[in-house]
Amino acid sequence: MSSNVIGAMSVAMTVRVRQQGVALISVLLIFALATIIASEVASRTYRDIRKTANLINTKQAYLYALAGEQFARQLLFRDYKEEQNVHSDQLTDNWATISELFDIENGSMSIEIIDLQGRFNLNNMVSPTGVVNQQAIAQFQDLLNTLSIRSDYSPVLVDWLDSNTTPVAGGAEDEAYQQQGYLTANQALADRSELRLLKGFEFVDYEKLKPYVVALPYWVNDQEIGITKYNLNTLDAKIIEAISDESATAIVARQEQGGYSTVSQWISSGDIKSLISIKSQLDTKSQFFELVVTAVYDERVSVIRSHLFRDNSDGSIKLLKRQQGVE
Repeated sequence: MSSNVIGAMSVAMTVRVRQQGVALISVLLIFALATIIASEVASRTYRDIRKTANLINTKQAYLYALAGEQFARQLLFRDYKEEQNVHSDQLTDNWATISELFDIENGSMSIEIIDLQGRFNLNNMVSPTGVVNQQAIAQFQDLLNTLSIRSDYSPVLVDWLDSNTTPVAGGAEDEAYQQQGYLTANQALADRSELRLLKGFEFVDYEKLKPYVVALPYWVNDQEIGITKYNLNTLDAKIIEAISDESATAIVARQEQGGYSTVSQWISSGDIKSLISIKSQLDTKSQFFELVVTAVYDERVSVIRSHLFRDNSDGSIKLLKRQQGVE
């Protein structure tokens, strides 16, 4: 065989080997690409499954929270029925001692019911007819002092609540808010968080004040509520100290034992001597309650805060508002 033929065969074999090498590399590249695509598809599928599962679990946690709200409503209604003849609300009632952890499927749930008439109602500062309540303003100022809040926010709050557009001394009406893009409400607060809209209201002061104040409505449906009263059996110690000239120790100690069924019994006990002057603002039963339900389901958390109104003529419960999440 001639050298030319042998050379040609050698070249052909070399070319064939190279072609096989290129083909092998191509196959490997295709396989690698297919692996990457499959991995990405699997990853996206997993994320979609987890996302769907999280949405379902979050919804389930919310439904458990709603169930907790219904349970709390039943507690408040049952409390009314059991004490229908001489009704009073106390810290020893079942609704007030329910703050415990409940086991549910794949999670847990806690329920807390708070008597909102143990707090200062900001809307009391201006009556439903538009009359400024000087006594409530003085109590608000005393509460600010008790909490070491130096600024007096009562004038700007009065202007926010009253229906006119004439500022009181130290107050603020529409012109003071135009640069912020809103005007004064000129009506009752819908929520205590509206305080943060007031001119000059510092966030740090709001955080101090928040646990002790509430915004309760003048009307519920067609029923006029007007100025709400304090429940002596649940009144917060800071508010007691603010609106009286004495320590809250004796009153709080009595509250923990169940308080009294009537204001007259409180007066007879001698524990509220400095509060007798505001006897007309005191009561031992409540209509407004805040419900906080925290439900955990498969590591998803749902928190709802609901304001409930209990009609003390028949015990019926009305939902005033419901918010999701922590304020």
